[in-house]
Amino acid sequence: MVIDKSIKNRGFTLIETIIYLALFAIIIGGGLVASYQIIQGTDAAFGHIILQGEANFLFRKINWALNGATSIITPPNSAPTADLIVNKDIAGSATQLKFTLEDKNITLERNSSGVKVLNSSNITVDSLSFKQDPINSITTDFTLTTFQNGKPVSQNFSTTNYLP
Repeated sequence: MVIDKSIKNRGFTLIETIIYLALFAIIIGGGLVASYQIIQGTDAAFGHIILQGEANFLFRKINWALNGATSIITPPNSAPTADLIVNKDIAGSATQLKFTLEDKNITLERNSSGVKVLNSSNITVDSLSFKQDPINSITTDFTLTTFQNGKPVSQNFSTTNYLP
């Protein structure tokens, strides 16, 4: 029987195996870090989407109140205030609408009757101000905060409604 010594043993050496395991660990670790960053970015973006939707709802409600207003009550010196009182005709009846910041919520009171909270329960309103400008406009500013994975996400919002 003739043995060919040119044929080497096939397989991996211990050093090659250690190198391959190290490279595999680096690749898996990088994948985990990238996945974590993607999840964190998605959570932050979701928080801002929630705030944007809530702000759009609040702006639409304020815009509804200002459209067709017969009078708007603000401080005489045009300083920003946390209250906005709008008088308007709704379904043939004179109605007073009052927007207020109360216990980190924007509330709407209609004709001195029940107060309704406008923002959802997972949103807090950190500030609210209305300012009437001499050019017949009302500027509304507020800051909303929500929590995503135990971390606060805040955003400032502002809009100007021009009155006829």
